Amino acid sequence: MSAFPRHPLDPRPWLRRHWAVLAASGLLVYFLWHGIHGERGFGAWLEVNRELERARAELARLEAERKKLEVPVDRLQPDRMDPDLVEEELRKLGYIGEREAVILVPGEPGR
Repeated sequence: MSAFPRHPLDPRPWLRRHWAVLAASGLLVYFLWHGIHGERGFGAWLEVNRELERARAELARLEAERKKLEVPVDRLQPDRMDPDLVEEELRKLGYIGEREAVILVPGEPGR
């Protein structure tokens, strides 16, 4: 025994008996914290899911745009060409027929 009596609030005996519980509790808190806030934790998982949803929405938008563009391109294929569409596209490019004439009106901007 020591020469000095123990103080009733001395934490040493309690710490000797419960050191394993304290260490396990500390580890538990550590892993819980990183499980929620870590770079691979719950918060990161939520952000990845948000990014995935944005990517899926972008994919759906691009697929719809692609389908919209496939129709005119498909109609311009040599084996199933639509003459009206070809004529329309050529007029957009500035081509005219042999029997047509272009009349320029002064004062009207590039029609």
